[in-house]
Amino acid sequence: MEQATTIQTLIKPHVDLAMAHQFRLELVHPHTQQRMTPAQREEFLTLAFAEIAKGMGIDRFMQTPAERLDQFAVMSVMKNHDTAGLLRSLVNSFMIAYACPETSERAFAALVQIEGLRAEVADSKGQGQMTNKPELQIAARELEAILGASAGPNHTQKTPLFKVLVGADRIFVKSGYPLKDVPKVFMGFAVEPIVGHSM
Repeated sequence: MEQATTIQTLIKPHVDLAMAHQFRLELVHPHTQQRMTPAQREEFLTLAFAEIAKGMGIDRFMQTPAERLDQFAVMSVMKNHDTAGLLRSLVNSFMIAYACPETSERAFAALVQIEGLRAEVADSKGQGQMTNKPELQIAARELEAILGASAGPNHTQKTPLFKVLVGADRIFVKSGYPLKDVPKVFMGFAVEPIVGHSM
Protein backbone atom coordinates (compact mmCIF):
# COMPACT_ATOMS: atom_id res chain seq x y z
CA MET A 1 0.00 0.00 0.00
CA GLU A 2 2.86 2.37 0.90
CA GLN A 3 4.56 1.73 -2.48
CA ALA A 4 1.31 2.47 -4.35
CA THR A 5 0.94 5.74 -2.43
CA THR A 6 4.54 6.69 -3.29
CA ILE A 7 3.94 6.01 -7.00
CA GLN A 8 0.72 8.07 -6.90
CA THR A 9 2.63 10.97 -5.33
CA LEU A 10 5.43 10.76 -7.89
CA ILE A 11 3.15 10.57 -10.93
CA LYS A 12 0.82 13.40 -9.85
CA PRO A 13 2.99 16.24 -11.29
CA HIS A 14 3.01 14.46 -14.67
CA VAL A 15 -0.77 13.99 -14.51
CA ASP A 16 -1.18 17.68 -13.69
CA LEU A 17 1.04 18.67 -16.64
CA ALA A 18 -0.93 16.47 -19.03
CA MET A 19 -4.23 17.79 -17.68
CA ALA A 20 -3.16 21.33 -18.58
CA HIS A 21 -3.11 20.40 -22.30
CA GLN A 22 -5.15 18.65 -24.97
CA PHE A 23 -3.00 16.54 -27.30
CA ARG A 24 -3.56 15.02 -30.74
CA LEU A 25 -4.96 11.67 -29.54
CA GLU A 26 -7.85 11.81 -27.14
CA LEU A 27 -10.07 9.12 -25.63
CA VAL A 28 -13.80 9.34 -25.30
CA HIS A 29 -15.66 7.91 -22.34
CA PRO A 30 -16.52 4.25 -23.12
CA HIS A 31 -20.16 4.57 -22.01
CA THR A 32 -21.16 8.03 -23.23
CA GLN A 33 -18.84 8.19 -26.30
CA GLN A 34 -18.31 11.85 -25.37
CA ARG A 35 -15.07 13.64 -24.57
CA MET A 36 -14.02 12.77 -21.03
CA THR A 37 -14.74 15.29 -18.34
CA PRO A 38 -11.66 16.66 -16.57
CA ALA A 39 -12.34 14.39 -13.58
CA GLN A 40 -12.67 11.30 -15.82
CA ARG A 41 -9.51 12.18 -17.73
CA GLU A 42 -7.56 12.74 -14.51
CA GLU A 43 -8.69 9.36 -13.19
CA PHE A 44 -7.70 7.67 -16.48
CA LEU A 45 -4.28 9.37 -16.58
CA THR A 46 -3.57 8.52 -12.95
CA LEU A 47 -4.25 4.82 -13.56
CA ALA A 48 -2.46 4.75 -16.93
CA PHE A 49 0.60 6.65 -15.69
CA ALA A 50 0.88 4.25 -12.74
CA GLU A 51 0.90 1.35 -15.22
CA ILE A 52 3.54 3.07 -17.35
CA ALA A 53 5.71 3.73 -14.30
CA LYS A 54 5.49 0.01 -13.44
CA GLY A 55 6.48 -0.92 -16.99
CA MET A 56 9.41 1.47 -17.44
CA GLY A 57 10.54 2.10 -13.88
CA ILE A 58 9.90 5.23 -11.86
CA ASP A 59 13.28 6.85 -12.64
CA ARG A 60 12.74 6.67 -16.39
CA PHE A 61 9.10 7.69 -15.94
CA MET A 62 10.16 10.86 -14.13
CA GLN A 63 12.38 11.83 -17.10
CA THR A 64 9.64 11.31 -19.73
CA PRO A 65 7.61 14.32 -20.95
CA ALA A 66 3.94 14.37 -19.95
CA GLU A 67 2.77 14.58 -23.58
CA ARG A 68 4.64 11.38 -24.49
CA LEU A 69 3.15 9.57 -21.49
CA ASP A 70 -0.36 10.82 -22.28
CA GLN A 71 -0.23 9.86 -25.95
CA PHE A 72 1.32 6.45 -25.24
CA ALA A 73 -1.42 5.73 -22.68
CA VAL A 74 -4.20 6.80 -25.05
CA MET A 75 -2.82 4.79 -27.99
CA SER A 76 -2.36 1.65 -25.90
CA VAL A 77 -5.99 1.84 -24.80
CA MET A 78 -7.22 2.61 -28.34
CA LYS A 79 -5.32 -0.46 -29.60
CA ASN A 80 -6.42 -2.54 -26.58
CA HIS A 81 -2.80 -3.31 -25.67
CA ASP A 82 -1.40 -3.85 -22.19
CA THR A 83 0.02 -0.42 -21.29
CA ALA A 84 2.70 -1.61 -18.86
CA GLY A 85 3.19 -4.91 -20.69
CA LEU A 86 4.23 -3.16 -23.91
CA LEU A 87 7.16 -1.50 -22.16
CA ARG A 88 8.24 -4.61 -20.26
CA SER A 89 8.03 -6.66 -23.45
CA LEU A 90 10.08 -4.11 -25.38
CA VAL A 91 12.93 -4.21 -22.87
CA ASN A 92 12.80 -7.93 -22.06
CA SER A 93 12.36 -9.09 -25.65
CA PHE A 94 15.21 -6.92 -26.87
CA MET A 95 17.55 -8.05 -24.08
CA ILE A 96 16.81 -11.74 -24.66
CA ALA A 97 17.16 -11.51 -28.45
CA TYR A 98 20.24 -9.28 -28.29
CA ALA A 99 22.00 -11.55 -25.79
CA CYS A 100 21.60 -14.59 -28.07
CA PRO A 101 24.40 -14.81 -30.71
CA GLU A 102 21.98 -16.19 -33.34
CA THR A 103 19.59 -13.21 -33.05
CA SER A 104 21.84 -10.41 -31.78
CA GLU A 105 22.24 -8.66 -35.16
CA ARG A 106 18.53 -8.88 -35.97
CA ALA A 107 17.62 -7.54 -32.52
CA PHE A 108 19.92 -4.56 -32.99
CA ALA A 109 18.51 -3.97 -36.50
CA ALA A 110 14.99 -3.94 -35.02
CA LEU A 111 16.08 -1.35 -32.45
CA VAL A 112 17.60 0.80 -35.21
CA GLN A 113 14.32 0.50 -37.15
CA ILE A 114 12.39 1.80 -34.12
CA GLU A 115 14.83 4.71 -33.85
CA GLY A 116 14.19 5.42 -37.54
CA LEU A 117 10.45 5.51 -36.88
CA ARG A 118 11.11 7.92 -34.02
CA ALA A 119 13.10 10.17 -36.38
CA GLU A 120 10.22 10.09 -38.88
CA VAL A 121 7.70 11.06 -36.19
CA ALA A 122 9.92 13.92 -35.01
CA ASP A 123 10.27 15.13 -38.60
CA SER A 124 6.52 14.91 -39.31
CA LYS A 125 5.85 17.00 -36.19
CA GLY A 126 8.44 19.57 -37.24
CA GLN A 127 10.54 18.78 -34.18
CA GLY A 128 13.74 18.60 -36.22
CA GLN A 129 16.82 16.86 -34.86
CA MET A 130 16.62 14.24 -32.10
CA THR A 131 20.20 14.77 -30.96
CA ASN A 132 22.22 17.31 -29.06
CA LYS A 133 25.41 16.31 -30.91
CA PRO A 134 26.39 19.24 -33.16
CA GLU A 135 28.85 17.07 -35.11
CA LEU A 136 26.01 14.67 -36.01
CA GLN A 137 23.85 17.56 -37.21
CA ILE A 138 26.74 18.87 -39.33
CA ALA A 139 27.30 15.40 -40.82
CA ALA A 140 23.59 15.13 -41.70
CA ARG A 141 23.58 18.51 -43.45
CA GLU A 142 26.74 17.66 -45.42
CA LEU A 143 25.38 14.26 -46.44
CA GLU A 144 22.14 15.89 -47.55
CA ALA A 145 24.08 18.39 -49.69
CA ILE A 146 26.17 15.62 -51.30
CA LEU A 147 23.17 13.39 -52.02
CA GLY A 148 21.22 16.39 -53.30
CA ALA A 149 24.00 17.32 -55.72
CA SER A 150 24.17 13.78 -57.10
CA ALA A 151 20.35 13.56 -57.42
CA GLY A 152 20.30 16.44 -59.87
CA PRO A 153 17.34 18.66 -60.80
CA ASN A 154 14.72 16.01 -59.99
CA HIS A 155 15.33 16.53 -56.27
CA THR A 156 13.64 19.76 -55.17
CA GLN A 157 12.25 21.06 -51.90
CA LYS A 158 8.69 20.64 -53.21
CA THR A 159 9.31 17.18 -54.69
CA PRO A 160 12.18 15.60 -52.75
CA LEU A 161 13.58 12.23 -53.79
CA PHE A 162 14.90 11.66 -50.28
CA LYS A 163 15.01 13.17 -46.83
CA VAL A 164 17.89 13.07 -44.34
CA LEU A 165 16.77 12.54 -40.74
CA VAL A 166 18.84 12.60 -37.58
CA GLY A 167 18.48 9.96 -34.91
CA ALA A 168 20.01 9.88 -31.45
CA ASP A 169 23.41 8.73 -32.74
CA ARG A 170 23.01 7.98 -36.44
CA ILE A 171 21.72 9.41 -39.72
CA PHE A 172 18.69 8.07 -41.60
CA VAL A 173 18.06 8.57 -45.31
CA LYS A 174 14.39 8.14 -46.17
CA SER A 175 13.49 7.54 -49.81
CA GLY A 176 10.83 5.89 -51.97
CA TYR A 177 13.41 3.60 -53.61
CA PRO A 178 17.02 2.57 -52.87
CA LEU A 179 19.55 5.32 -53.52
CA LYS A 180 22.86 4.13 -54.94
CA ASP A 181 25.15 6.76 -53.37
CA VAL A 182 24.20 6.37 -49.69
CA PRO A 183 27.29 5.43 -47.65
CA LYS A 184 27.14 3.04 -44.68
CA VAL A 185 29.20 5.47 -42.59
CA PHE A 186 29.59 9.22 -43.06
CA MET A 187 31.92 11.44 -41.01
CA GLY A 188 32.10 8.70 -38.40
CA PHE A 189 28.33 8.19 -38.05
CA ALA A 190 26.31 5.17 -39.17
CA VAL A 191 23.90 5.87 -42.01
CA GLU A 192 20.70 3.82 -42.24
CA PRO A 193 18.37 3.77 -45.27
CA ILE A 194 14.60 3.89 -44.80
CA VAL A 195 13.34 2.66 -48.17
CA GLY A 196 9.89 2.28 -49.69
CA HIS A 197 8.03 5.00 -47.82
CA SER A 198 6.40 7.98 -49.47
CA MET A 199 7.90 11.37 -48.86
